[in-house]
Amino acid sequence: MSTFGFTFLSRKALGQAEQMMFGGAAGVRDEVGFLIVHQRYADHFFPGTSVLHTRLRYALLIPWLYQSLRTKRPVPKDFGQAFSDLEHELTGRLKYVEGVGGEKDGVIGGEVFPRTISQPPAYVYWTALTKWGLIGARPDGRPWSRSDMAKLLAASSKRAHHDDDGKPLETVTWPIAGLIDAPKGWDTWGDWNDRYSKDDQGKLALDLLPQEQIYLATKLRAVRSPTDPSEPSLLSKLVGKSLGEADHCWDNEILALAGREAAMLKRAGQAAALSAIGRAIYAAQVETLKETRDKRPQPNLHRAALNEAIEQWGKQAARLDMDLFLAEIGHLPPAVEGVLKETSTWIRANGKDPMQLLEVYARAEVSRKDNRARLASNQFGVDRRMEWQGEHHGRAEPLHYRWGNVKRLLRDLEDAA
Repeated sequence: MSTFGFTFLSRKALGQAEQMMFGGAAGVRDEVGFLIVHQRYADHFFPGTSVLHTRLRYALLIPWLYQSLRTKRPVPKDFGQAFSDLEHELTGRLKYVEGVGGEKDGVIGGEVFPRTISQPPAYVYWTALTKWGLIGARPDGRPWSRSDMAKLLAASSKRAHHDDDGKPLETVTWPIAGLIDAPKGWDTWGDWNDRYSKDDQGKLALDLLPQEQIYLATKLRAVRSPTDPSEPSLLSKLVGKSLGEADHCWDNEILALAGREAAMLKRAGQAAALSAIGRAIYAAQVETLKETRDKRPQPNLHRAALNEAIEQWGKQAARLDMDLFLAEIGHLPPAVEGVLKETSTWIRANGKDPMQLLEVYARAEVSRKDNRARLASNQFGVDRRMEWQGEHHGRAEPLHYRWGNVKRLLRDLEDAA
C-alpha cells in the first residue's frame, strides 16, 4: 500500500539551500551588480579567459580531439556524441591511469569521474579557442559553435549537412589549421594504456612540451585588445614573463608590464577596491535589517567586517576617477551605476553608517533579484533575511578579474621563447 506525507524544512535548512542555489562561495555573489564591472574589465585585459580555466594544455587537447575524430574510421553515426565520449575518455586518462597515477590538479571533471559533467573541457575553453585563433572563424566572420563543429565533422564524412543559413557545410574550409602535431599515439587509448601501464614515459599530462609552449606563446602574443585591435592585449604582454608573487593583476609588477594599459589597469584595481567595500556594505545592511527590523539578534560579524574593509581598501577606492571609470566600462544599468556612484561618494566622505546607502542598494538588488532581494522592505525581504545566515556569507573581497586563473595559465608559459 502506497503512502504519502509532507516534509517540512527548517529555516536553517532553507537558508543553506538558498546559499547553494544563489552563490554560496565568497566572491561569487552578485546582489547589486558588481560582477558586471568584473566581466568587462576581465574580458578587456584577458580576452578569451574564464574563471573555469585550469591549465593551458587544454587549448591543444581539445583541437587534437577534433582532428582525431575527423580522421576516425569507421565514421561515427553521431559526431557530437562521439566527441563527448572522447572528452570523457580524456578526463579518465588525465586523472586515473592504472599503474601510472594521474594529474593531481587541474583536470576538468576529475573530481566526479567517471560521472559526466555539465561543463566539459570544450565548453569551458570554447571562447578561448576562438579568441586565441586555434579555431578559425566562419566565412561570415562569426565564431563556430560546438554544434556547428559536429555538423562540419559530419559534412567532412560526405554526408549532406547545412549551416543555420542553409549553406552546404561540405564546401566550408575546416577551421582548425596550422595546429601543432599531437604527440604520436596520444589519441589511441587502448594502445596507450597497454604500452605505458608500467612506467611514466607515456603519461598524458597537462604540462606543456617545449614545442607546445612555443606554439601557444605565439598564439597568445597575437591576442589583441578588444577595444583597439592595433594594440596587444595585457594577456599577450604577460606571455613568457615571470609573474612573481602578484596577488592582484593591478600590483606594481604587473603595472610595469602593462604599457598603455597601465592607467586603465590601475583604475580597475580601484574599482575592485570599491566593490570590496560595496559587498561589505551590502552584508552589513542585511545584518542590520535582520536585527533591527526583523528583531533577530545578530553577532555583528559583517558590520565589523565593513570597518576592516574600509581600513584595507578605502584609500585605494577613494582614488577612483568615476567619470573616467564610467567612460571606459561602458553603459551600466542605472541602478548599478547609482550604487557605484553613491558608494564612491560615501567612501570619500568617510562614511561609517551603511544604512545611509540602504535605498540605493535595495533598489539595485530588487532590480536584479526581484522577490529574492534581501534588502526589500516587503514580506519577501523579511523571508529572504530569515533564510540568510551571516556566518555562511563570506567576507567581502575585491573583484579579481580572473587573475588567479590567468596566472595559472601563464605559469605554463613562463620563460617561453
